[in-house]
Amino acid sequence: MASPRHAPLSTCTVAAVNFAPVDDDKHATVEKMIDNVREAGRQGADLVVFPENAIPGPEACTCRDVGGPCPAHLEDAETIPGPMTDAVQKVAHEFDLYVCFGMAEADADDPGVLYKAAAVVGPDGALGSYRKVHLGTLPWVTEGITYRPGDSLPVFPTRFGGIGVQICYDFWFNPELTRILALKGAQLIVNCAGSFEAPGRKDTMTATAVARAAENLVYTVTSNSTGGPGDANRYSGSELTSSKRASVFTGNSLITGPAFPRFGEVLAQAGDMEEIVFATLSGDRLARWDAVFPWPEWRRGRLKGASELIAREFADALSEPETS
Repeated sequence: MASPRHAPLSTCTVAAVNFAPVDDDKHATVEKMIDNVREAGRQGADLVVFPENAIPGPEACTCRDVGGPCPAHLEDAETIPGPMTDAVQKVAHEFDLYVCFGMAEADADDPGVLYKAAAVVGPDGALGSYRKVHLGTLPWVTEGITYRPGDSLPVFPTRFGGIGVQICYDFWFNPELTRILALKGAQLIVNCAGSFEAPGRKDTMTATAVARAAENLVYTVTSNSTGGPGDANRYSGSELTSSKRASVFTGNSLITGPAFPRFGEVLAQAGDMEEIVFATLSGDRLARWDAVFPWPEWRRGRLKGASELIAREFADALSEPETS
């Protein structure tokens, strides 16, 4: 069901890393990432996925005070391509694989503009970046003032097919993005996540990842952060009142997809410790749905009117005045 712009998915092995960066040390973190890529490559991975903020930002941040990217964030950010992606490319070339990881991207034309990005690196260099669209806001997180939101939904060409990339909130709470990427031909959706612990969080992560796979008949790969010292002030009674994001991350990296005749199931799942989980994805298995449920073809054909209705109603709903 890939669009004409992207070849159908071929068989590939993907690896999702439950990962904890080295706090406030991006160079040590890159070396730790490279060790994980080597291990995944030795186990036959074609794509290795790391979390949002896999390359850690500064521990001491004043973005809240300055109302924008602080000097520490500006110093830590890099362009894509840049030194960090060049370092990852070397090991990607060594094992002939692709790597996707979260980092702070500096705009090549204006280094004062930063994006919360996921870099996509292949054996021959950086393919580009996905920039997070849905940024969190104060008082919970500073990313809405530190970073500019992304303005595109690219599909990255790889030797095993086109992949779409999202970052955390984009994937968990905004199903429109996965649907659009699938319509654009992505049959594998990567989610670089930074999901922290909350009551029932593992269950909701798992259910949502399976739902995204089932809704769009695609594979999904989520890599999430794990560990962290915690934040005792994040709860007050029954309300979330802290101005800081909880820093205990839940892990639970997972790989999901349809397995005909099932619409969606968990193919691999991590716990809450650092580890790598693997799954081999079959383009032939995915293609079994073409004969019975070719929904992208329907959306462009017999359901085109419904597609236009949805687009129109969506635009109309957004044009309505806000109510208090």
